[in-house]
Amino acid sequence: MPNNHKAVLVGCADDTAGLTEHQASLQELARLCSSVDIQASELVLAPLRSPSPRYLLGSGKSEEIAELRRSRELDYIVFDKNLSPSQQRNWERLAECPVMDRHEVILEIFRRRARTRQAQLQVEHAELQYKLPRLTRAWTHLSRQRGGRRGTRGEGEKQLELDRRWILNRISRVKLELARIDNRQSTKRKRRREGRLPIGSIVGYTNAGKSSLLRTMTGAEVLVADRLFSTLDATTRTVHPEQGPRVLLSDTVGFIRHLPHSLVDAFHSTLEETVLADFLIHVLDVSVPEYLECFEATRDTLRELGVIEKPTILVLNKIDALPEEFELTTRREKLAQSHTGPIVACSVLKGRGIEHLSAEIRDLAFAEESKQSYLIPIERYDLVALLHRSARIYHEDVEENAYSVTAGVPSSIAEQLEAFRLTK
Repeated sequence: MPNNHKAVLVGCADDTAGLTEHQASLQELARLCSSVDIQASELVLAPLRSPSPRYLLGSGKSEEIAELRRSRELDYIVFDKNLSPSQQRNWERLAECPVMDRHEVILEIFRRRARTRQAQLQVEHAELQYKLPRLTRAWTHLSRQRGGRRGTRGEGEKQLELDRRWILNRISRVKLELARIDNRQSTKRKRRREGRLPIGSIVGYTNAGKSSLLRTMTGAEVLVADRLFSTLDATTRTVHPEQGPRVLLSDTVGFIRHLPHSLVDAFHSTLEETVLADFLIHVLDVSVPEYLECFEATRDTLRELGVIEKPTILVLNKIDALPEEFELTTRREKLAQSHTGPIVACSVLKGRGIEHLSAEIRDLAFAEESKQSYLIPIERYDLVALLHRSARIYHEDVEENAYSVTAGVPSSIAEQLEAFRLTK
């Protein structure tokens, strides 16, 4: 679909980050806008020492941007910072055009990408929360229609009340439906936990190759697309290694700089796959210049979810796109300063490094196993099946009335088998 609208994109260079990071964030906003058919015709990085309550920026710079919009006949102004409802209204009056912020752009992308009922409801909930304090944007022209007796309400005020009531009621209904879906998802998670298989969650910056990795590792038919936020729903599939027990892998929604808190909250049930996982696989596109910023943005979200300390494999993806081999060594060394776990360089597209990654996943998934021998009565084949599902089998034999098994047993199932363990 061609870009139908043009916009001036405005970044704010404050002291929260360096100039290079502000510029990279503005370029990323341009990519986000292109996902919703808005072409970035002008990029403005404005200095911001002290935020203005009225326009966020100073009045002089604000007038300059508004005049730029009019002279170029652009359709939108889009801010890389989040605007308050009053600032958004003030800008729309000043520039005489729709004004969006980064939060609204990301919400629109999520709305377009949502496919399942759960994702659609989660996005709708975040949208309603965003729109509620901004209702007056849509009805400013009616707020002056007061007429009639003193104290009576004009059409604008009536419409605002109706809209507010409708949104609050809709939020309540969406929450109830999401709660029902969450209950079903919780039941599925409980069944997976009862299966005693280790669970790894694939996390990372959006468009880093998470879904491609899940497809490569499991053979799952999942959507793979070169675009931002192609996956909004958690997808869990089983890895069937040639040797050793199976492992479950879950792919989740991608992260991004300044991911709105409302979306983190709205997608809490999807992101819960990450919270409940035994270990994480952090996929990073190491070929892009801003790889360090993407790495830190993902870590910030993991920290917000309270899972930053989980055992993690860092996957340096898309090494085939690096111009020189020494670049990989340099970038790996920089990342190793912050990441203390295993680091695997690979190209999911070319199939390079996948065997090494599989070995690291097995080692991490079964790091707490202990090698034990068991003599299990033949009528307790359920325990033998449990070992085959959840343990690493080294040797097994069938005797007259029992199974003799030597296996690397994870701590999660050791207690169930204790009565049949052969003491040395």
